[in-house]
Amino acid sequence: MSAKSLVFALLLPLLMWGSSARADDLRTAMEVSNQQWLNAFNTPNTAAFPAMYTDDAILVPGGSPVAIGPEAIKQFWEGAIKAGFKDHTFEIIETRADGNLAYLLSSWTVNQVKSGGEVRTMSGHTLRVLLKQADGNWKTKAHTFVPQNPPAPKEAKN
Repeated sequence: MSAKSLVFALLLPLLMWGSSARADDLRTAMEVSNQQWLNAFNTPNTAAFPAMYTDDAILVPGGSPVAIGPEAIKQFWEGAIKAGFKDHTFEIIETRADGNLAYLLSSWTVNQVKSGGEVRTMSGHTLRVLLKQADGNWKTKAHTFVPQNPPAPKEAKN
């Protein structure tokens, strides 16, 4: 075995461990980000939402108008909570990073309690693009979600 091959063979486990450690660190950071978001939604504490989004953040909710900026995003989530949405959950499917950008793909569920007390559970997927801040924390730059079981369209009346 050449010296070059020997060095590579010795370094390969360290390189692979470093990559795995970085992936574990990223997953942990994304779990923290999801938990902060869920705490804001489920408490509810909508005042916490703006701090989780960058100043130029955009929310693209499936079937609703786009919200641009932390305050507009906060108002969107306030509206959802006032409409009876509660008990939100996330489960991470995948997360990856390249430098200071990362994406986080999660499945979600949420309950909507209607005025008569009927509970409707919805689920779907959410994709968030996060930007690592100078302090090491991650903030959401772009956020979209799509329900798997959206409400049926209302029939047009003639």
